[in-house]
Amino acid sequence: MRFVRWMLYLFVFGLGVAAGTYLLIRVSLFSSGTTVPPVVGLSQEQAQWQAQRAHLVFKVLSERYDLRQKKNCVIEQSPAPGMTARKGMTLSAVVSKGIETVTMPNLVGMRMEEAQLQAQQAGLQLNATSYYHGVASAPLVASQNPPAGTVVPRDSEVSLLVDLGAPPPVFVMPDLYGQSYENVRNDLKLYAISVGPARAVGGGGVPSGTIVGQIPDAGKPLGRNDLVQLMVSR
Repeated sequence: MRFVRWMLYLFVFGLGVAAGTYLLIRVSLFSSGTTVPPVVGLSQEQAQWQAQRAHLVFKVLSERYDLRQKKNCVIEQSPAPGMTARKGMTLSAVVSKGIETVTMPNLVGMRMEEAQLQAQQAGLQLNATSYYHGVASAPLVASQNPPAGTVVPRDSEVSLLVDLGAPPPVFVMPDLYGQSYENVRNDLKLYAISVGPARAVGGGGVPSGTIVGQIPDAGKPLGRNDLVQLMVSR
């Protein structure tokens, strides 16, 4: 009987110790917990004040340029807002250094490839390129927008107007029927017009080496990049 009584006392004592331990842990955990406040978009000073209100330690991990947030404003935070954290924990933040700016280089007078390289090295993006035929001896940048010397955000877009030079001349294809193939070929070479190999066909009584057909036809436009094909009598 005495043994049973001691066992009952021990059970009650153990139950009390377990309940007390559970309550102590629960109270210690929940009484020291806090909700992480949202600080993204706030200035560094405002974010620090919000962290102190939540009994957290505010710490700036790093700074970087940002196109959206002004200088000295929080870009990122950890832990995330709304999470439960222990009081005294660290609220880490990344702070904006503001918008990184660059000075627009002078691209006028450069070849297209050189202008593209200069724009990329300056941290700019080519937005649009327009072309026209002017007086340049090679494709050169005639104007740019924004102008040279303008201070713009990094990754801004720049538009170029490129002078392709004088347009190539266009001739009217003459009627070559009945003329000498050798004479015609030499004359066309003087204008840098390419002539393909002669295609020999039956002359029908026409002297050998005489042109009896042509492509393009007489009266058609003829550019320097076009190839003239001639049919010549055997």
